[in-house]
Amino acid sequence: MVSLRDVTTPSTGDHWSTRIPGPRDPLPAQITEYLEWLAVVRNRPATTVRAYRQDLAKFVAFLGVDPRSPDPLEGVDRSVLRRYQMELAGVLPHPRTRARALVALRSFLRFICDEGWTDKDLSRMITIPRFVMTDVHPVQTDDVPRLLATLPTGNLRDLRDRALVYFLLSTGCRIAEACALDRTDFRMSQFRVLGKGGKYRTVYCTVGALAAVQDYLQARGPEPSLALFISVARKDMYRGKAKPGNRLSTDGCRRAFTALRARMSTDPESFRLWSALRSPHTARHTAATTLLEATDGDVRLVQEVLGHATLSTMTIYTEITDRRKRDAYVRLSAFLAEVATRV
Repeated sequence: MVSLRDVTTPSTGDHWSTRIPGPRDPLPAQITEYLEWLAVVRNRPATTVRAYRQDLAKFVAFLGVDPRSPDPLEGVDRSVLRRYQMELAGVLPHPRTRARALVALRSFLRFICDEGWTDKDLSRMITIPRFVMTDVHPVQTDDVPRLLATLPTGNLRDLRDRALVYFLLSTGCRIAEACALDRTDFRMSQFRVLGKGGKYRTVYCTVGALAAVQDYLQARGPEPSLALFISVARKDMYRGKAKPGNRLSTDGCRRAFTALRARMSTDPESFRLWSALRSPHTARHTAATTLLEATDGDVRLVQEVLGHATLSTMTIYTEITDRRKRDAYVRLSAFLAEVATRV
């Protein structure tokens, strides 16, 4: 049954957001089956399944139901869902984050209706908030070669970080896509990565990125780990070799970028370059804007490279568009000045 106390009482110190089930806590059987359906039938990546689980765990906490309940959605109607959406705005104030949580809930409600577990399609009662895509802040195209030139090459950690930065700036891959790659997936000419929505796409590397990855793999040599990018932490290595199952996590990738920025802080020019590369995802934005400039604004091509579902997503990469507009007005000014001399 729905816990009416949680639904109707205002926020207190014992708010439902403090009781959200963790990754190892049990969830109702219907949600577990839905997550299995996502992974097996829809072939969604493990990162997507984990994110949906976290989002649905919030709804379970809001309802206050027992995970062992045979019908955890008993009593859920339009008013309950409306109340949840209102309270979720206090827990997730950013509309983009809240939209993802509500998309997960809407997908789950549609699933249980298709399975015949409920008489009504409750998914139509979920309203996804609108949000404005934020501006991206890529590294300036002229600074990319200078930034790559500052990468160290001393030990295995340096070679891995160098290969990782080159790879992300060259392919525009998401960090989860890069971390999921195996050594056998990497090819000299082209290779495929599994992106959002369980969709594969073909990506390519620049000559410099290929050389950086080859140097890194040669330094690793033969070892049990199949991952392309590994953790070089002492607990994950044995006598200089990666242990079986060693794979660089997305958090480890972020920490590697943070450590690189800290190392570059001693040199003013290097620090300026690396302060612009705020995160691994900034490398993806940089790859997009650099490729847009190299292809004279071929948005369709960049969409395919990045794996975006729609062209509308590309509107966030406004830097190259603005630059082309400025260049157009420079040409317009020159044209008008030339016309004026003829008069």
